Amino acid sequence: MSLLSGLLDHIPPTLADAAKPAMVNRTTDHARLVLVEHSAQLPASTYTNAANATPGWRHARDQYLNHIMTCRACCAPTARYCLAGADLRAIYDRIPMELNQ
Repeated sequence: MSLLSGLLDHIPPTLADAAKPAMVNRTTDHARLVLVEHSAQLPASTYTNAANATPGWRHARDQYLNHIMTCRACCAPTARYCLAGADLRAIYDRIPMELNQ
C-alpha cells in the first residue's frame, strides 16, 4: 500500500463519481458533449488531511518521510526499514491524525 492510496481512502466515492461525464451514444461517428445537472448538493463534511491534521502527526510524518527518502536501507513499499526507520514508522503509526481519535 502506498502513501497516496492511504490518503485516497478518506475520499468518499460519491465525489469521484460526480466528476465523470455521462455516457455518449456510440452509434454516431461524432462525440457529443452532455451536460449533467446535479439537483442535490453534495453533503458538506470535513475531511482529515495533512492540512488540518494535528501538529504532532505532521511532525512524525515529516521525520519518517525525510528518513526513508534518504536512507538506502529503508524500502517503504516492502515495509523493510533500518532500526531508525522502524522506530520512526512506529511513532508515525502511533500518533493520531485527528484530535478525537
